[in-house]
Amino acid sequence: MNTQYSVERVLDIIADLITGHMAGAALASIDTRPLHDQGYTDSEIAAAISWMLERRADRDELEDLNHDGFRILHGIERELVSPDAWGMLLTYHEHGFLTSEDVENLLERAVVMGHERHVGAHEMKSLITAYIMNQNPLLPTGNRISLLGSDSVN
Repeated sequence: MNTQYSVERVLDIIADLITGHMAGAALASIDTRPLHDQGYTDSEIAAAISWMLERRADRDELEDLNHDGFRILHGIERELVSPDAWGMLLTYHEHGFLTSEDVENLLERAVVMGHERHVGAHEMKSLITAYIMNQNPLLPTGNRISLLGSDSVN
């Protein structure tokens, strides 16, 4: 089994899980066969699930998600960030992978990036990857334990 994985591939798995509406599902109910069929390794799948659990736990601790409010893009953001990129941020936020603060930070970075070129879904995914990696999500915090690349979920 390969214990190495790329962050972008792990985010692709997270996106598949989120868009497949499995983000809130119990671990035992997640069928990983389609992910294996797409060529993802056990290490990548384990890391993705671990990241989702870690970020969900962090969000729950902060109680950051506010269902009463709705963030809309202002004029400059609408010009520079594509609807697909904005939708990606909203989806990750809705499923607890990104907090409201994360979304604001990512939008700020997208606006800065957008002055040079339009920010589409691919660019947004790259921004999310860099942002997540700068937060060191693979390191265990507190009394929670993150899955390592060699761990598996049963």
